[in-house]
Amino acid sequence: MHPYSYREMIKEAKASLSVSGGETRPAMLLLEDLFGMGTVDFLMDGDREVPPSDYERYSEALGRIIDGEPYQYVVGSAWFYGEKFKVSKETLIPRNETEELVELVLALEQDDGRKVVDIGCGTGVIGLTLAAAWHSNEVILTDISAAALDVTRENARSLGVSPEMMQGDLFEPLTEEGVKVDCVISNPPYIGYNEMEDMGDSVVNHEPALALFAEDEGLGLYKRMVDRLVDVLRPGGSVYFEIGWRQATALSNYVTARWPKVEPQVKKDMNGNDRILYFRWEV
Repeated sequence: MHPYSYREMIKEAKASLSVSGGETRPAMLLLEDLFGMGTVDFLMDGDREVPPSDYERYSEALGRIIDGEPYQYVVGSAWFYGEKFKVSKETLIPRNETEELVELVLALEQDDGRKVVDIGCGTGVIGLTLAAAWHSNEVILTDISAAALDVTRENARSLGVSPEMMQGDLFEPLTEEGVKVDCVISNPPYIGYNEMEDMGDSVVNHEPALALFAEDEGLGLYKRMVDRLVDVLRPGGSVYFEIGWRQATALSNYVTARWPKVEPQVKKDMNGNDRILYFRWEV
């Protein structure tokens, strides 16, 4: 292999991405994520020779992107609410729409010592971001996956927060310990198995099915939580669910049928789709 400069490597990478039908932007992004070389560094040092080990590492990462693997899994991280979070094959890649869920919770929930739980936390982006923003509220994060909680712990250390974490299915970790909370937040799996054909290959082939799909046309886990609110939520407490864009009506009807005093509200996301269902819980 003849010596490559960074400039030559990027030129070759952009050509390969273009031929494969993909965007060329990852060529430069990989430089920063793999080697910490930003645009200014590249402009100043682009003609410097690439060490063979770095060239191999870059080429391997580029090949994974060309093969359709999500960029975040290739580099092992994703940005959320201005912070970089670790991701792994055991966790979903955080979506921009979920930032709107965090913003809504911060806008509506006071930082006055209340207890908040993030159910099915995955990478922990929701609960950890809230824990970093609040001073008085106590945040608990739960997930059924031990591997996902390992990722959450690493992200917590990076953010400098130390909320409580529990492993188990939905509310089970809380009920086993007799924990009651003032606020339930969850972005659970909500894609129905009947919608699998509508999903992109990149999602289906690489993101964990455990974190994507749910029974009952995607409503199964919401219904289980709604049914058992009395076990974990104090009266007058709040619930925030991130939902699929076609689920607002069906889920709202289910909530009001189960708890007639509750008045669910729905917030649309940046794309104008129904995305967050939230309510104050009254028995």
